[in-house]
Amino acid sequence: MRKRFSLVLIKPSHYDDDGYVIQWLRSAIPSNTLAVLYGLALDCKERRVLGDDVEIVISAFDECNTHIRPERIARQIGSGPGLVALVGVQSNQYPRAMDIARPLRAAGVQVCIGGFHVSGCLSMLPEVPAELKQAMDLGISLFAGEAEGRFEQVLRDAWQGTLKPLYNYMADLPSLDGVPMPILPATRIKRTGGKITTFDAGRGCPFQCSFCTIINVQGRKSRRRSADDVEQIIRRNLAQGINRFFITDDNFARNKD
Repeated sequence: MRKRFSLVLIKPSHYDDDGYVIQWLRSAIPSNTLAVLYGLALDCKERRVLGDDVEIVISAFDECNTHIRPERIARQIGSGPGLVALVGVQSNQYPRAMDIARPLRAAGVQVCIGGFHVSGCLSMLPEVPAELKQAMDLGISLFAGEAEGRFEQVLRDAWQGTLKPLYNYMADLPSLDGVPMPILPATRIKRTGGKITTFDAGRGCPFQCSFCTIINVQGRKSRRRSADDVEQIIRRNLAQGINRFFITDDNFARNKD
């Protein structure tokens, strides 16, 4: 009998000034981070990184266009092994991410939080801030850096029930050449403003603009996907009826070639 591992990817929204979660019937564009993690998760599923007898069941949600109910997610995962990954969490989204994570942890669900807030704090601050310590005290795992080449280890640890309090890869940012492509199911994309998806053709920036945090999180080395990889991203999306693209690169002028 095949075993089951539930992986739930959530891009959290944030609160407005009155404390309500900001949501739309259709949000503007899909989250690139959610697409990146979904693509990595699919690759792990296809390679059966948890074993030939283990099926990884992947769900992906963007709270900007979907109601997130932690108690329902906890019931979905049940008593079996699983992981809820709160992805691409920026500083203004971190309080909401924690409000999603707390009831999940209370129900015994494994939770990991990653994104710019975690990575930026560990990169730029002299010590781990109180809100990140609080998360780890609750048994929430934190992920700093980029997940290419590392996500399968997080899944293996979650499968074994041995998630580390902190995965810190800020000093070792990966190459983007030949890595699994960012992708989201068309059903998710169609919850946004149109048949448009997102991808990053490159990360990092060699410049030192004082107003920008990119160099502190994605590094000062310019890393990029090959032209063949970008073509495959476009072709795979065209195959599911998605023909418009928002490229999330921070600076197109950084790559001289």
